[in-house]
Amino acid sequence: MKTTLSPVFSEQALIERLQRGERAAYAELYDRYGRSLYAVIFEVTKSEADAENLLQDTFVKIWRNIGRYDAAKGRLYTWLVVIARRMALDFVRSNYFLEKQTIQSADSVVSVESPAPEMKQLDHIGLEQAVGRLEPHLKQVIDLQYFMGYSQQEVADETGLPLGTVKSRTRAALSHLRQQLTFES
Repeated sequence: MKTTLSPVFSEQALIERLQRGERAAYAELYDRYGRSLYAVIFEVTKSEADAENLLQDTFVKIWRNIGRYDAAKGRLYTWLVVIARRMALDFVRSNYFLEKQTIQSADSVVSVESPAPEMKQLDHIGLEQAVGRLEPHLKQVIDLQYFMGYSQQEVADETGLPLGTVKSRTRAALSHLRQQLTFES
């Protein structure tokens, strides 16, 4: 009769094998947790290729640092997720990732010199003149959000401004526009 090990004992045995450097233990670790860690990384990066590369880097980091794992501080899975998430967050904050995003954004931007037909229809209410009268720092956030389709987070990323500042400037710009368009009507 075959007995099954409890998950805790099984995990402890795996940890001991990993700390001894057994290759088979690393294969088992990958089989057990690879998909979950990939999902964690992909959630942050939103890129299959980047997630696959980071998953490999994550397992290398685990291999190099398994001696630092302390079961008293938490389960193995939690430790693995923390490493994967930190690797992904460090990656999306890296200059490489930010430059890659900027290039992709620039490639997908529609020419601003020929506004969409919907924008031409807004001219009859005086919106273009009202936006033109905004202070430059307010006009910038309106142009990026409403004429180029950026989200507030994308405006913050593009301009280097804190998200709170983008939100405040958007509120201020919309308030100014509302006042201008109300008085002109």
